[in-house]
Amino acid sequence: MRRHILNTGIILSALFTGANTSLASERVVLSSIPSDVWHQTVYLIADKKNWMEYDNFTVQIGDMGQYVYNFPDWYHGKYDPYMAKADINDDMLDDIIIMLNNEKAAIDQPLKDIHILNQFQDPDRRYKEALMESISSVIINKVAIKQIENKVSIQVDGMNHTIDISKFSYVNPRTPYLSIELVDYFIEGDKLYATIPVFILRDDSVKGGIIGNIKVRYEWDGKEYVARKLTFAEFKSEN
Repeated sequence: MRRHILNTGIILSALFTGANTSLASERVVLSSIPSDVWHQTVYLIADKKNWMEYDNFTVQIGDMGQYVYNFPDWYHGKYDPYMAKADINDDMLDDIIIMLNNEKAAIDQPLKDIHILNQFQDPDRRYKEALMESISSVIINKVAIKQIENKVSIQVDGMNHTIDISKFSYVNPRTPYLSIELVDYFIEGDKLYATIPVFILRDDSVKGGIIGNIKVRYEWDGKEYVARKLTFAEFKSEN
């Protein structure tokens, strides 16, 4: 999605009243969720640090800024962010799902940061950032992986899957691992999912060859989004 400089008078007056021109020019709209109802359009706004880094985020609801939520600690790197609106907690209210890229993430941490704003009735329909079970916690508690010769055993949510890695024709396959860095999130049928790719080291370098994906379905338990169902799908080698 093409990034737009935040130059509309309505949004600027709602968010940056009193700010000088040089500061306002650095605020950009990274993404938006359009709506036929003007006060339900969602804008994702941030400070542009350089050509590929953004921080100090704001989520604005409505063209006139009916509700403005500030998230100064959010960070986003290159590539476009993902933003969607869906009722992922089954309360008949649309929630906002935002996924940002974080190339600054530490080793063994996801390169994508997900943020969920739950909508609630009070009686106005406002939003609050929700807690979410970390993917690291999900793996520790519900996934086990081991290798015996050319067989990799992956236990996912109590179910065991055995993969013959020799059929993938990878050179010198060894050491299976879960790539937390490459975890991805998506919405399917108004449910929130994550996918965790499963790799094995191959050849004489640190390159990984994919052997499957773990799919995680998140559900709202009243306090946070927790992993309720995990499934494994083996990668179908073309060889």
